[in-house]
Formats: sequence, C-alpha cells, structure tokens
Amino acid sequence: MDAAVPSHLVDPPAIVRDAADLRPAGRGGQLLPPGYLGTRGSQIVDVTGRPVRIASIGWNGTEGPPGAAPSGIWKVSYRTVLDSIVAAGFNTVRIPWTDIGLDTPLNGYSDRLGWINTTLNPDLLASDTPDANGRYRYVTTLVAFQRIVDYAGDIGLKVIFNHHTNQGTAGQQRNGLWFDLGPGTDNTDGIKPGRFTAQDFKQNWLRVARTFAGNPTVIGYDLHNEPNGDRGAITWGGGGPTDIKAMCEDVGSAIQDVSPDVLIICEGPETYKPPPESSGMDPRHAAPAGNLTAAGANPVRLKIPHKLVYSIHEYPEEIADTKRWGIPETGKGFIDRMNTTWGYLVRDDIAPVWIGEMGASLRTPETREWARNLIDYMNGKYGSEGGPAFSGDQQPISGSWWLIGPSNDPPYGLQTDWGVGHYRPDQIAITDQMLFRPRK
Repeated sequence: MDAAVPSHLVDPPAIVRDAADLRPAGRGGQLLPPGYLGTRGSQIVDVTGRPVRIASIGWNGTEGPPGAAPSGIWKVSYRTVLDSIVAAGFNTVRIPWTDIGLDTPLNGYSDRLGWINTTLNPDLLASDTPDANGRYRYVTTLVAFQRIVDYAGDIGLKVIFNHHTNQGTAGQQRNGLWFDLGPGTDNTDGIKPGRFTAQDFKQNWLRVARTFAGNPTVIGYDLHNEPNGDRGAITWGGGGPTDIKAMCEDVGSAIQDVSPDVLIICEGPETYKPPPESSGMDPRHAAPAGNLTAAGANPVRLKIPHKLVYSIHEYPEEIADTKRWGIPETGKGFIDRMNTTWGYLVRDDIAPVWIGEMGASLRTPETREWARNLIDYMNGKYGSEGGPAFSGDQQPISGSWWLIGPSNDPPYGLQTDWGVGHYRPDQIAITDQMLFRPRK
C-alpha cells in the first residue's frame, strides 16, 4: 500500500537553503563499539573505558494504543527503517513500550495510513493464513521487539527501550506517574480507570530485561517517559509511592539482578509537588525539560555502580509550550536554565546526561535558533557561560532526536518519506552535529 507524501511534510525550499550554515563537512557518524556501556564521571564509556557518545533517534508507534505497530511498516519493512537510521549516521534507536501493549498482538494498524505490509514484514505474522474475515494474526509487541533487536544487532545498531505509559494514552501519562492503580494515585491514568500498579510496572520491566539479558544490542532501559509531578505529586527522595528517586533505585537495581550490564536511565520529573526539605529539589526550576536539580546532592544509587545515566527532554515552544513556564528558548536565559536544571551534572563531572528526546520543525527562525543553541551547548561551546566543556578524549553530551520517518505533527520527523534517504536537509544538518565521531 502506498500513499503520497502530504504537502505539509515537504520542506519549503527557503528553509532548506537556510540550513546550509548548519551542515558540517560530510556525514558519517560511527557505530558504537561492540559490547555494553558503562559510565565514568560524566562520560559514557565502552568496555575498554573509552568515552563514547550515544547518538540516537526515536522510532514511534509502539507507545500508542494496545497493538499499535512501529511506525512506517505499512510501507517498508522494519529492517528498512533500521537501515535508514544507520544511513543517517545514528548509532542507537530509542523504542517505546506500554504495559497494556507488551503482550498484545500487533493489530496491523500503523500510522493511520494503512496496515502492516505483510509482504515486506512476513516475520511479524503469527500465522500466514488469514482468518475467515481475511485478517492476519500478528506476533505480540514483545516478540516484534525481539525481531527488531535481532536485525539491529546484525547491522551494529544499538537499542534503548523506554517505558512510555501504562495504557497507551497519547503523549505523556496524564497522571504523571509510572503506574495508575494503588497508593499514590486516584486509580486512574488521568483519563482511563487504572489497571497497573507500581509492582506491575516493575514486573513488566523485569520481563523486558529477561527477554534481552545477555544481548549487548540492547544497551539501556529508560525507566519512564516524561514524569510530570504537577499532576502526579512526584517527589525526589523522602520515600513514599511517588518518590521517583526511590523508584529508579528499586526498579533499576532489580533490572541489574537480571541484566547487570545495561545502562539504567532515569528521567527527572518535569515538575513536582513541593518535596521534603531534604530532597533538595529547587522549585524555582520546574521545567518541561525535566528537573534534575536534586540529583547532584541526592543521587540515585544503584546496586551496581557506574551504570546510571540521567535523562531530560528538550523542545522549543512549538512543542513544549515553554512560554507557559516562562522559559526562554534561546540566549543567556536558555543557557542558565540548562546549567541549573541538568547541565551542572555534566559540567561538574558528576554523572552523564542523555537528552532522551529533542527536536524541532526548524521551519521558523525561532526553532532554528533553538536548535543551534542546544547543539552548541551539547558540544561544549558554552563553557565560558557555565556550561559543560570537553577536552582530550571526552565525548560531548549524548542525545536522541525525535523522530525517524515523517510525522503529521511538529517536529514532523527527520524524513519526508519512509525508506533509506528522504532526509530533510535542515534536520539532518542538525543531527549531523550530534553524531559519535572518535577523537584522534
């Protein structure tokens, strides 16, 4: 099944020309070395201790309703999607999952544009014989992940899995938490009646970890997407069911019992209930990026050290509604906010931070300036303004662009169409500057 690319997904020529000053000389990011990764200070390192940079991109679809398929496979194979990620220079893909969807058979519906292309994705069929209604049965989401990981390993691409929501509701989990049933909740996810307790969440993570234990293609587990304490009453430290630091320690250490080599990735809460005085979170720096002001003085402690990576998300106003928070998108205020909210962890060599989502349409002067500022910050160009700086064999801040493929919504995706190539020149010019290139 094919479809024309909607006109709003095609970049205006003027925007493409304007991106010329962002493009470095040539493309060619390098894949990560074999094996698992660890940490040393604020650096992510390979098995030899050499600093590396996770240059990843998000692949959406499986964060949707139960059985939602990875995006794009109505038109191309999942292998082609992974090939397009490597061809764009990335070394890692971030893939979301939900509790309700993990064991659900793919329902064949992808992108609101068509069904899974079974000719190109035959190994996603649970049976090659349709039922009486002409419908095929597909493998479950978790089995599909196994197929994806197998091929990613074949081409040297690493994988990070992310718990997105409990029930596949759009965007963030509306109650802001990683569970929607039991103490700490009103027994809803903010929209639907609750179905998953904190223990269910933990056990599902352990099932994912057992599935990929010993497989170094899967290098990290991003424990929960965009926790929003404004609605979920999240605290950092102090105990209780909504203590996100305690969750990261408990679930992260339990995963380490099953898969000791993976990175445990902990996102800071976007906002939060005023916490106990001892937790150290600074209420002046609530932000949609994720608040890690407490992590320096009151860090997450795992059973196995040197495996912790913190994470935040960075978006401009067109996506994150930053003006609502009074947060500048560019300039000194933008730099100062990043320094205080999370950048100090890297600058002071405390812990690595991976920007688990970042992206913009780049179709306006404001979004292009936002991208320049963020990439320059990640690459250590604001050291004189209190930002991180890098020397010797140190790698800049790791990040994950949102997202591969075309999308109907901002930031519209890296590509104008599915398949290898079709990269938006303005977006690829930005992502070229976050690729891992070994220092000489």
